[in-house]
Amino acid sequence: MYILETPRLILRPPSHSDELLLHGLNSDPFVVNAVRDGVYPTIEQSKAALREFINHWQHNRFGLWMLFVKDEGQARKFAGYCGLRCCGLCLPEDPNNVEIVTRLHLAASGKGIAVEAGRAVVQFAFEHLKLEKVTGFIRPSNTRSLRKNLKVGFSYVGDRIYNKMVMRYCEVFPGTAVKIDDLVILKYEEQIVV
Repeated sequence: MYILETPRLILRPPSHSDELLLHGLNSDPFVVNAVRDGVYPTIEQSKAALREFINHWQHNRFGLWMLFVKDEGQARKFAGYCGLRCCGLCLPEDPNNVEIVTRLHLAASGKGIAVEAGRAVVQFAFEHLKLEKVTGFIRPSNTRSLRKNLKVGFSYVGDRIYNKMVMRYCEVFPGTAVKIDDLVILKYEEQIVV
């Protein structure tokens, strides 16, 4: 597992101690309205999501990073998460598909944090995982996420059905991704017990 560090951000793999951070994010009214169709999660649902994040890391060598904004060089403010997820089950025609996923608190939105995190994650995908492409699926009403993906280097391909919904489908390739010059990638040695 790896930690990603950019000039403003620290992205680290999830741990079981992140339950309340994730539940707070998933309960943010901004998030509830943007991606949860107005339905607030239970703490059990947030715990289950965190277990899925951790299991994904264990099985795939990558996953969703917990995203922190630096304060005096240290990770201080939890902003959300950003990372990579296998989504072959949702796209049986492309079983090796890996998508970028980003979720931020309202307080972190609109400050370029999602763009910086997305660039770091995509750069990691191409340079360390040697992926050939990364995809993105965005609700048509989520114009912020679409703009963010375009700034990372994604191109809009067209609409597709994903998880029984019409989504904006985007792709990025090594030659079109926007890189971060000061990206630092560190090994993360914490043992995760499920």
